[in-house]
Amino acid sequence: MSDPEFKAGFAVILGRPSAGKSTLLNALLKSKLSIVSPKPQTTRHRILGILDGPGYQLCLVDTPGLIREPKDPLQNSLRRQAMGAAHEDPDVMVLLVEPHPPDEATLREFSHLARQGKPIILVLNKIDLPAQPGLHDEVIRAYSEILKPAAALRLCALKGEGVNALLAEILKHIPLSPPFYEPGQYTDRFERFFAAEIIREQVFNLYEEEIPHATAVVIERFQEVAGSEDQISAILYVERDSQKGIIIGARGRALRELQERSLQAITDFLGRPAYLDIWIKVRKNWRKDPRALKEFGYLT
Repeated sequence: MSDPEFKAGFAVILGRPSAGKSTLLNALLKSKLSIVSPKPQTTRHRILGILDGPGYQLCLVDTPGLIREPKDPLQNSLRRQAMGAAHEDPDVMVLLVEPHPPDEATLREFSHLARQGKPIILVLNKIDLPAQPGLHDEVIRAYSEILKPAAALRLCALKGEGVNALLAEILKHIPLSPPFYEPGQYTDRFERFFAAEIIREQVFNLYEEEIPHATAVVIERFQEVAGSEDQISAILYVERDSQKGIIIGARGRALRELQERSLQAITDFLGRPAYLDIWIKVRKNWRKDPRALKEFGYLT
């Protein structure tokens, strides 16, 4: 018999690139689901994380950053994904901001969230960073005047400080409902999706300048083999031949390191052994090509 007091609902996490949205999702789930990097625009997809607790099921949606001025069709797609998540009737919106005063353009852009008619929890992240006295109060006050949030909290997602208080606040806005997913299901994505994301994360960690943003990863084969290693083959696309050379490195050393780190992270994620091949291909200007964006899963 179902529990009439059970709660289930959706909370969407929004914010600028590098605000710490993916780190917050992982902290709330107490496990790593979204890839993270100090570089902006790491997250390119909406990612659902499912948190089962006593008497509730909370569905948390990580989103790409709200890019102020998209420079290409890929960035337009990322912005649309984030905006779309805010409009898909979540029960509560969690707006993550950094500890510096917002400019007028940001306040105007975020003001539309207040018009959605959904409760907003304003979250000031990175409170561990050095700050002038009174800065945190100033930032919260500036956003609160526009957003009229249901609550304003401070935390450090990276260290997990304040995360439990945020979870308690989110649950106040989650309605009575049966669960949407089976107990123990932690996401709606397939393992091959996370294999591609893990490889992208390692690209962000290992390479600099334009390389991480110019890469896309497609899993060509993901085959589970009973009693043996999963067989995974990935294609890493770049936009120019020079980028391909940087990915491979002298005598293939850079590519070998990418492959080794990616394989270790994938096997840790899967909890079982795997074999990984990564092939590098050039797809010129793919970030501006709607056909490539659709092929790579960034456009529907």
